[in-house]
Amino acid sequence: MITSKITGKTYEPSDAVYLTNPIQCQRYFKFLGSEPFLDILFTSEKREDALVFVWKKCPETREAKIKWDNHEL
Repeated sequence: MITSKITGKTYEPSDAVYLTNPIQCQRYFKFLGSEPFLDILFTSEKREDALVFVWKKCPETREAKIKWDNHEL
């Protein structure tokens, strides 16, 4: 389990969705609000010097992903 130093929320990494696109994250915030938002990480693990937004893996974030892919967000 990880406890976010940003939000104070605790989450299991396998139950999270990791996004690096800030525009996509802004649209997720607008569509979902802050409830499924878990954390922000700064890492170079998959992309150099990236801010990674961590979201709860749930039906709502799945719906947001479908809408994003269909250019509806």
